Amino acid sequence: MAFKEIAPFIAPAVVVLLVARRLIGQPKLKRVRPNQLWIGPVYIAVAMALVLYTSPMPNLFGLALFAAAAAAGAAVGYFRALHQEFSIEAETGNVMSKASPVGTLIFLGIFVVRYALSYWMNGGVQTDYGHPPSPKLLVYTDAMLFFAFAMVTATAWEVWRRTRPLVAEHKASLPPPA
Repeated sequence: MAFKEIAPFIAPAVVVLLVARRLIGQPKLKRVRPNQLWIGPVYIAVAMALVLYTSPMPNLFGLALFAAAAAAGAAVGYFRALHQEFSIEAETGNVMSKASPVGTLIFLGIFVVRYALSYWMNGGVQTDYGHPPSPKLLVYTDAMLFFAFAMVTATAWEVWRRTRPLVAEHKASLPPPA
């Protein structure tokens, strides 16, 4: 087997190995800034708008595909956020998050499905880069943008919704300023 045949699989294999290592190791606590959760969805929305502006107008099938991708992304984002554990540092008031193994497995599953779909839509290992892909491929890649936007937005919303009571409880437990 030539290196050219296995080269497209090296990057996904490295990602899978790194995620598996993270899954096996002790998950680290990460700081969550609830008031800044809107930034990710806005960045993706701007990028989406720029990409969709240059894309051809989709037909009815494309619009239905966008809606389905957005619904699937919202569901995945919600379940991804649902499987995070939140705590608050008593001294600093920082909200901390720890991803559960289920959340990591969801991410890994999405990555594998996305790579498999990309491989399938491109017709296997691409050896002829001289010809552009099918125009129908743009509809599928644009649908992936809707999926990503909905997933990030739903995750941010659910994280914000779940961390808001922690922050309020911490503020209520602080002594009044003297």
